[in-house]
Amino acid sequence: MASMKEIAIRNYIMQIDFKRDDWKVPTIKENLRKFLGEEPGIDITYKKDVMINELKGVAEEFKSVHKIGIVFTDLDDKYKKIEFIID
Repeated sequence: MASMKEIAIRNYIMQIDFKRDDWKVPTIKENLRKFLGEEPGIDITYKKDVMINELKGVAEEFKSVHKIGIVFTDLDDKYKKIEFIID
């Protein structure tokens, strides 16, 4: 059974479009702090792909968010980590 804090975090993270560049970690921390009452720890894992363009003869790198983890104190005063796979 998920706690109220965990449900609030899930609802907030599902509203963010990580494929666009308009999100920032400090903004996520600030918004989560408002309804958690604490500043959570955020761990972002990126995935890097390389594509070789045969016409130009150059390699292009593409970075995208693979996974995001949020560490917070749950209602029973124990640390809890939630991970979301973005891909």
